[in-house]
Amino acid sequence: MSDLTPLHPILGGWRTSGTVLDEHGAVSAEIAGTDTYTLLPGGTWIAHEVDVDMGGGQKAVAHELIGGENPDGGWNMFAFDESPTPGTMRLTLEEPGLLLLHGEGVRSWFRIDEDADHLSTCWERRTGDTWTRWMDLRFDRF
Repeated sequence: MSDLTPLHPILGGWRTSGTVLDEHGAVSAEIAGTDTYTLLPGGTWIAHEVDVDMGGGQKAVAHELIGGENPDGGWNMFAFDESPTPGTMRLTLEEPGLLLLHGEGVRSWFRIDEDADHLSTCWERRTGDTWTRWMDLRFDRF
């Protein structure tokens, strides 16, 4: 699925806020920052810029590319941060307006709407065979 049209509602700038949860579901950190999604020339890739404070002075800054056909369906996601190798994930359109981000031991469901001024998502991580809530995020368009 190389056509990025279903992702166009996320294009633009978003003020990001939310919480990180510990293994018991208690808030362990507050998240604040920005996410920006830009359609690159040619319209076949989206650049995603992340700049958020994860609480306790921990900063997450990353550049991500979304596009191309993933062999398992959906789009490829390549994340570049301070790590020596890029992170890889897959983004799929599960139904109109419902996206699922798949990564190694993590996933995130979120709904997108053409006219949305805000989006929200819940990140989960796998512990053994169980998925547990990890982060709750809200994105407000700016």
